[in-house]
Amino acid sequence: MIKHTIVCIFVTIILTTDCYKILGIFPSLDRTNYLTYRDLFKELANRNNDVTLISHFPMSDAPASYRDILLSDRHVYKGLSFESVIASEVSRVPFETLVATKAGNDDCKTLMNNNQVLHLIRTRPQYDVVLVESFNSDCGIALAANLSAPYIALNPKPLQPWHYNRLGINFNAAYVTQTGLSYGKNPWFLDRVRGYILYHITNWVYYVGSQITDHVYLYKYLGDNLPSLETLASNASLVFVNTHQSVFGGISRPDNVIDIGGIHVRPPKIIPTEIERFINEAQHGVVYVNLGSTVKDSTLPTEKLAELLLTFRKLPHRVLWKWDGAAIQNLPRNVMTMKWLPQYDILKHDNVKAFITHAGILSTIEAIDAGIPVVAIPLFGDQYGNAAAMQDAGMATIVHYQDLNKEHLLGAVNEVLDAKRQQQAKLTSKLWHDRSLSPLENAIYWTEYVARYQGAPNLQPLSSQAPLYQQLQLDVLLFVAIVVYILFYALYKILRTLCCCCCRADSGNGDDVGDTRKRKRVKFE
Repeated sequence: MIKHTIVCIFVTIILTTDCYKILGIFPSLDRTNYLTYRDLFKELANRNNDVTLISHFPMSDAPASYRDILLSDRHVYKGLSFESVIASEVSRVPFETLVATKAGNDDCKTLMNNNQVLHLIRTRPQYDVVLVESFNSDCGIALAANLSAPYIALNPKPLQPWHYNRLGINFNAAYVTQTGLSYGKNPWFLDRVRGYILYHITNWVYYVGSQITDHVYLYKYLGDNLPSLETLASNASLVFVNTHQSVFGGISRPDNVIDIGGIHVRPPKIIPTEIERFINEAQHGVVYVNLGSTVKDSTLPTEKLAELLLTFRKLPHRVLWKWDGAAIQNLPRNVMTMKWLPQYDILKHDNVKAFITHAGILSTIEAIDAGIPVVAIPLFGDQYGNAAAMQDAGMATIVHYQDLNKEHLLGAVNEVLDAKRQQQAKLTSKLWHDRSLSPLENAIYWTEYVARYQGAPNLQPLSSQAPLYQQLQLDVLLFVAIVVYILFYALYKILRTLCCCCCRADSGNGDDVGDTRKRKRVKFE
C-alpha cells in the first residue's frame, strides 16, 4: 500500500510539472478567426500550461493560468455589402488579396504599437512555444521569431496561394486547388490557365502588399537585421490548417502541415423552445438559411430578396432564416426569421434537411460535421474554394450570386434534398469524424510536441529550403541534356567517320576495276 502511494505521488509530480509556457499572437480583428482558436488556448490553460494570448477578444470564464493581452477593447466592424460582390474572378481575386493585405498591415501596426507587446520585445521572456496567426500577414511570425522560441503558424482558413511555396508545395493548376476559385479538383483547360495566372498575380500582390510593406515597418521594432518574412514563415515548426483531408485532401503536403478542421466544434446544446417547436412541427423538414455575418443582410438588393422569397414560397418545407435586416413584408407563412440563431445546434437536429449558406469556413465545417447537404452561394475569398470542396465531396450544389434567381435556387434546393445527396452528405460526415484524435486533442498534442523538443525540424520539408532551380531539378535536367548531347554528338561523329571510310573504300575499289578493264582492252587491241 505504501509502495503504491509513493508511485502515485511520483506520477502526480511528473504530470504536474509537465507544463509549458505558451504564447499566442493573433492580431486579426476577424471574430471568426478568434472562434476558431479560442477553445485551443482555453484547453491548454486547463491543462496547467501557462498561457498568454495576444488578441482583440477577452476570454470569458478563463482558467487561472490564462492571461489576455488585449490589443483593443472596442470592436467596430461595419461589415460588407452585397454590392461589393465581384462576379469576375480575374478582377475579384487580386482585389480581395489587396484588401486582405491592407487589413494585415493595419493589424501589424496595432500589434507593434501595443505597450505590452513592446514590453515583450524589450524583456524577451522565454516561451516554450508560440502559436501565431498566419493568414493575411506574417507580422506576428516576425515577433515570434524575435522571441527566440519555436513557433507554430495557425491558419484559420484553408491554405492560401502564398503558403504553397513556403511549405514546399509545387503549384500545379491541374490538381492543386486555390481557395479563391471554385474550380475544384477537376478544372478544364481554361480554368487551369486562369488558375495559373491568378496564382502568380496573387503571390505578387501578397509579396508587395504584405511582406515588403510589413518588413519595412518592422525595422524600427525588430532591428535592421530582420530576415525576410518569407524566410521566417518557412521556418515555422508546424502549420495548423483549419481543414481535413476527408474533404480538402488530394494535395501532397509535408509532414509539418497538421489538419485541425473542426477544432471549434463543441457538443450541441438545447435549442431555444420557440425554434425547436418550429423545427419539430415541420412535416416535410426544415431548410436552414444563413448567408453569414460578414455581409450585412440588410444590403441584399430588393430583386435578390424577391427571388429568395419566391423560392421559399414554392417549398413544402419550413425555412429557418438568419436575417438581421429590417422586417420583411409579406413573409411567406413557412418562413421564420431571427437576427441570431444557434447554427450548429440547429444543423444537428434530425429534421433539418438542407443548408443554404455562403460557405464560410466555420459554416462549411459545421455542415460537414452535421452531415447536412448544402446549397452554396459563395460571395468572397475562401468561400469559393470551400463550396468547390463540398461539391467535389458530393454534398453541395453551387449557385453563384450573379445567377441567384428562383429557377436556379429552387433547382439547387431540390438537388440537395434528393435521397442520394442526403446519403452522400452523411457519408462525408462519417469520413470527417473518422480520426485517431479529435481536432482539439490533435492540436494540443502537436503544440506540446513542439514545446517538448524545442521545435520540429525533423518534420520541416526540405523542398521549402531548396532554391527554385533545385525544386524543378533544372540543374539535373541541364546536366542530363548536356551528357545526352555529348553522347549523340560523339555517336554522330563516329558514324560519320565510318561512312566516310566506307565511301573511300568503295571509291578505291571502283578505280582498280576501271584500270583492269582498260588494260584488258588495250591488250586485246
